[in-house]
Amino acid sequence: MASTNPAATHTAQGRRGLPAWQAVAGAAVIAAVANVIVLLIGDAAGASLVLELNGKPDEIGAADVIIMSVLAPAVGVTAAVLLARWKPGFLRVAQILAAATTLISLVGPLTLETDGGTAITIAVMHLLVGGIAIAALEAVRRSRA
Repeated sequence: MASTNPAATHTAQGRRGLPAWQAVAGAAVIAAVANVIVLLIGDAAGASLVLELNGKPDEIGAADVIIMSVLAPAVGVTAAVLLARWKPGFLRVAQILAAATTLISLVGPLTLETDGGTAITIAVMHLLVGGIAIAALEAVRRSRA
């Protein structure tokens, strides 16, 4: 007996997705939690977590990490989803742009005048946010396929 439930058929094909609002909210929360964990690991490993900005030392705190981890995927994924309303294929392009932006964003942490532990901690955070944004865009793309 075949199922008349469209969700069951959709799941069987392996093409599960999320509505845009769930993908954006999920990406923001996951990125914030993951990056706070990375911050704690970096701190436990002995990274100074201090950057020199405008000649003054500035310590990276959990609040800074949470704000940036939420803003980056929320703004980026939302913008991509809105642009995809006018150009349906844009979600795939947005994933490529997110990957490129993530790689370019690594230049900052890897060229800062700080200890290696701090540079690696920040670089890992950038990679996580980029990967999470790409995954969120994929979830939205799959929901529209």
